[in-house]
Formats: sequence, C-alpha cells, structure tokens
Amino acid sequence: MSLCQRVEMDTHHWVSKQNKPERRRKRVRMLVFAKFAETKGARHPDQVGGSTVVSFWKHQRTEGLAWDTQMDYWYSINALWQIWGRPDEPPRPREPVLPMDDRCQQAHESAE
Repeated sequence: MSLCQRVEMDTHHWVSKQNKPERRRKRVRMLVFAKFAETKGARHPDQVGGSTVVSFWKHQRTEGLAWDTQMDYWYSINALWQIWGRPDEPPRPREPVLPMDDRCQQAHESAE
C-alpha cells in the first residue's frame, strides 16, 4: 500500500465530519504532501518525520507559494499528524523575510 493510499484510508472517516468542504481541501493538501514524501522514499507513516516536512517546506519555497498557502499546508499536515497519533506538531514553515524598503534602507545606512 502506498503512502497516498494510506492517507486516503486514514482520512476517509475524518473528512465526513464537521466542516466538510474545508476538510476536503485539507485532504487534498495532505495528499500533495504524501506524494512529496513518496518521492523522498517514504512508504509508511512511520517513515515520515520532521525532516520530510522541512524538505517539503524548502520545496514549497522554491515553488514560490505565498505565506498563507504554506500555513494552509501546515494546518493540513498538523491534522494528519493528529490522525496518525503523533504526540507533537510538525515543523512550521519559515516565515518570509521581507525586504527593506528604500526609507528603511536609507535610515539604516545613515545610522552607520
């Protein structure tokens, strides 16, 4: 059984509860993450860990996803962690570094 099939099986009952449209969207994000983990060699939930999540965030940054979208993925992965019975949270994506605008740059240079 592939990891994607395992995610589908594990989330089948979960999707049918409460806010169904949002849970369906989260499930799609979970499957995107599972496909990524499969490309890294994971075949079972026990083979997916924090390093897989960090690799996923690095891949997402190269894709140029917005911060809000990355957080949506994090909420989905966190829900998957809870479904799998993991005791802690998965690593969060790194917050984007905003470039300084010209006024801040000039003030910074004049202070030196």
